Amino acid sequence: MRLTERYRLVERLDDGGTMEVWRAWDELLGRPVAVKLPAPAHTDLHRTFQKGVNRAAGLSHAALETVYDSDQTRDASGRLVSYVVTEFLDGESLAERLRLGPLTASETIGICAQVAAALEAAHAAGVPHGDLRPGKIMLVCGEVKVADTGIGGIVRSARGGPGRGTAAVPAGAAADETRAADVRALGAVISACIPAGTSGELASLAARCAGAAAGYGPAAAEIAGLLARDDEPPNAIFTTVRSQAPSHDHRTRALPPRPPARTRRRGARLAAFALVVAIPVTGAAAILVSAPRTPVTVPPPPTRADRTAVPEPERGARAAGTGVTDALGRLRPIVSRGYTSGEIRSDVAIDLNNVITNLENDLTADRDVDVDRRIDLLQAKIVTRRRERGLSPDLADELNRVLATIQT
Repeated sequence: MRLTERYRLVERLDDGGTMEVWRAWDELLGRPVAVKLPAPAHTDLHRTFQKGVNRAAGLSHAALETVYDSDQTRDASGRLVSYVVTEFLDGESLAERLRLGPLTASETIGICAQVAAALEAAHAAGVPHGDLRPGKIMLVCGEVKVADTGIGGIVRSARGGPGRGTAAVPAGAAADETRAADVRALGAVISACIPAGTSGELASLAARCAGAAAGYGPAAAEIAGLLARDDEPPNAIFTTVRSQAPSHDHRTRALPPRPPARTRRRGARLAAFALVVAIPVTGAAAILVSAPRTPVTVPPPPTRADRTAVPEPERGARAAGTGVTDALGRLRPIVSRGYTSGEIRSDVAIDLNNVITNLENDLTADRDVDVDRRIDLLQAKIVTRRRERGLSPDLADELNRVLATIQT
């Protein structure tokens, strides 16, 4: 099954709850994605769901799941259903990790500090999560990603029955309460990470989060600041509160203890120096990449014997007297249709359109144009792009059939 002739649904990942989650393939950009939409029993949520998606799409933070796209489709009964396309988080959830046992203090701090920072960024933009729990926190290659920010609360409230989940973005006192609820949920996550009955700074912080109230705090920004502090005395929040040895599970060793403050400051200075050096280099590379490519870098294929004998003046006459412009006009809709259907990559579509447009402009301006050579170059480009899998064989054949109608 495909959505908008672009996203091919590969495997359903959820457990049949309020929201369907699919592993999918973006056939236009050639990358894995996740497609999420309300389950058939909750398709009445599509408007509210779409509003939540629109707000989540405006968020930007390293620990927040990236929203790529959103649109609407129709289910089997013909009803409109909204869906969202996000990055595919290929890892394990914190809930899965916790089934192996509690985390060390350093692991807990490393994960929850990023979650708190993500909540801080979302709350600053007026977007609550609404359903924060270990199952919504993904551990991907040593990084932490919070999934479903902005739509988690909408989907969760729908489980309460009809008529629930109708407010995508609460306002006023309700907004304060949803932010406080996120902080309380963060406290529950911290508690779930550490061994039961543990006392110490992390347990105290979890209890402080659990007491969060609308208008009274603590806010996510405050919790994020406490977890991110690296200048605490030995007995403060970064002291290991777990007595047993740290876990050596391969899925958690990418979350090492945070380095000392002095090392981190030195690393920051080195990073700043590297950034200063990289900016002009990156800018120069961008200029080179974006500069127009001249045809002389691609040698044309051998011209046909019947073409080599045509004198140059006759070629100019042929350009004016044949249907070259008409043929070029038929190429553009084929390229556009191929881009829409995913049969041609976006960069290839832009490249071919530029070649077509440049030749059209030269002909319209009545310039002296070697049409044979330009058509040969265009055919060579189509062959090369087909070999690189930048466009489908069928589309390449269709383009070449149009080019073959140009009289020689």
